[in-house]
Amino acid sequence: MSIIINSVILLAILGFFAGSFLAFAEKKFEVKEDVRVIFAESLLPGINCGACGYPGCSGFAKGFVNGDVKPDGCLPGKRQGVPEKLIKLSKISDDELNKIWEEIGENPDKIKEKF
Repeated sequence: MSIIINSVILLAILGFFAGSFLAFAEKKFEVKEDVRVIFAESLLPGINCGACGYPGCSGFAKGFVNGDVKPDGCLPGKRQGVPEKLIKLSKISDDELNKIWEEIGENPDKIKEKF
């Protein structure tokens, strides 16, 4: 009976240390996403057609934020007013965007309501 108890205790200790290591690694190696890319991607139609020359809306959003593509590069988004929204987004400061991001609870679905 003591073998079973010792085994359970050993597994609990190993589980605790493994969990602690994973929690530490998550914080240490966390990848911060650019809020501008999240905002730009949320304003796009999301059909990932590739008509802009990028492999989907996330690629276009990254290209727009980096200045590699013009706001009117999204062909399906032209009818939905995406270029105007992206231009408006590009004029907002990083501090204001971070404030909006916190205000909406870091929920990308609520971004379209702000624009």
